[in-house]
Amino acid sequence: MASIVNRYAWTQTTWRIQPGDWAVLAMLACGALAMMYPVLAAPSSRIIGWPGDNVQYVYAAGWIAEALRTGASPFVDPRINAPDGLALTATDVPYIGYIAVAPLTWLFGPVFGYNAQLALAHFLSGLCAYLWIRHLTNSRIGGLAAGLAFMLAPFRLAHSYGHPQIVSTYPLPLFFWALDASLQPLPNRKALAGLAGATLLLGAASQYYLVIGLICGVVYALLTLATRRVRLLSRVWLAVAAVLIGALLAAAPYLMTARDGIYTPYSLESTRMWSASPMNFVAPSHLHPLWGAFIEQRRPETLWVEKTLYVGIVSGILALVALRHCDRRWAWTGTAFVAAILALGTDLHMGNVPLHPDTPVWLPAYYLHQLPGTNLMRVWARFGMVTILFVALLAGVGAARLTHRNDASGRLYNGGGVGFGSLTKIRTVVPAVVIIGLVVLDLLPGRINEYTVLTPRPIDRWLAQQPGDFAVGFVPVIDATTNYYILFGTLTHGKRTIAFMHQAHIPPVFQDFNERSSGFPDSASAQRLRELGIRYLLLEKPIFDGTRAFRWSVVEQRLAETPELRVVQEVGDVVVVEFR
Repeated sequence: MASIVNRYAWTQTTWRIQPGDWAVLAMLACGALAMMYPVLAAPSSRIIGWPGDNVQYVYAAGWIAEALRTGASPFVDPRINAPDGLALTATDVPYIGYIAVAPLTWLFGPVFGYNAQLALAHFLSGLCAYLWIRHLTNSRIGGLAAGLAFMLAPFRLAHSYGHPQIVSTYPLPLFFWALDASLQPLPNRKALAGLAGATLLLGAASQYYLVIGLICGVVYALLTLATRRVRLLSRVWLAVAAVLIGALLAAAPYLMTARDGIYTPYSLESTRMWSASPMNFVAPSHLHPLWGAFIEQRRPETLWVEKTLYVGIVSGILALVALRHCDRRWAWTGTAFVAAILALGTDLHMGNVPLHPDTPVWLPAYYLHQLPGTNLMRVWARFGMVTILFVALLAGVGAARLTHRNDASGRLYNGGGVGFGSLTKIRTVVPAVVIIGLVVLDLLPGRINEYTVLTPRPIDRWLAQQPGDFAVGFVPVIDATTNYYILFGTLTHGKRTIAFMHQAHIPPVFQDFNERSSGFPDSASAQRLRELGIRYLLLEKPIFDGTRAFRWSVVEQRLAETPELRVVQEVGDVVVVEFR
């Protein structure tokens, strides 16, 4: 048998959930829950990781759900930064995921909605990889191996600490699957419509992945055309049109934000540090429950959230097995290799240090960084997710090869029984169990014990009790985390305030507020802030520590000396001040 992959199969049935898939779905669901175990005891109040970006994305989940219920725009919160409003798309938001879980957010709150989107992203990532490999090989074992290898990737686990858009990898296999189908000698309308839909889903889950998918998709298309000898002009323009339609629809909310001039391109130095090293792909993750502590001791990684790119030794071995038996091996391995090169960033790094700091040999990412759009990408290491995907897919083909059996026609099949098909022979069952067990053992999630209990702060509840629609201003907003707590609080009290969505893309209203706050508290700053129509100034007392802002003793004295201001009361760690 020359190949265990159906070269040009694109049917209406093999990608659908079948009765024999339920055992696989149960295993994938268990794996998705295992990725979430720190918060399972209290999914409505716990989030994985320390306070940071995760708080921001809980706010995004809450606002999008609220907007859908009230008929407001899910992309702009008018209560913040009036009259302009706060554009949620000033950062990369998985808005399609938050729309999908909005009913759960309505019922159980924004923290639950945030966690539900993460769990759904885990599950769907495994499911989509499973369906593609099962479609190609007709092997549930092969599909399960691919699905687990992709879903349990430590890269995805690391980003569960606060990057739900990067965890939303499920559109990647759908995008390349649809692209693959659209590059057939005779692509049909459903394949092209699927490509447009997959591209839309990719961008709606993450603009990072939209850019990554478009760049890697060009590589995939060129390699596919070279190996299939499809006439370029007669076929590719249809795929290009489908991708363009999907990409423009997905990026529309971000293009509206770009029109307002909020986005600020990253400098070379701010992106250079996020270059991966080759070792990141082969070094096991420190999050592994069995040997993670040993790995962390031997090879500490300070930027591990972004640079945990381990593809898996078991997946790698299975991928090598597949190279002789997969018609798509050139497109898959070539795209994986190019993605890995791009993940290495602007220039070669070893241990987060440039190999040649003063005389770097620039890599392709350096030149891509000069282009509009790509200069908004800060972390090139994220291209490594494409490498992880294709290693997982090849691992699935390898697993299918090692566990398959042939029917009279010589085609790989599973027999269509319950669970994994008719695996009745020990020589088939044992390799299947061993392979799946080794994949899981190699990528076993664990050591993610950090979680944050996120509930409304006392000042949020106090503001909710105050009647009327009015504006408040928090002083000072020193760091992103403080700002994210302010955003989260608006879900409770609903008052107008001033904040930002991404610290690299500060809106003009917030910049003006900061300038007016200069020198606070004194008469001049009080007069400037009064002009904004703010009722209460809310002073984050812990921040006045003498390092980030004045010492609190100094602030108290200056408040007493400023006749325009009066202290109302202290609520938790926040002192409420109003204008006289």
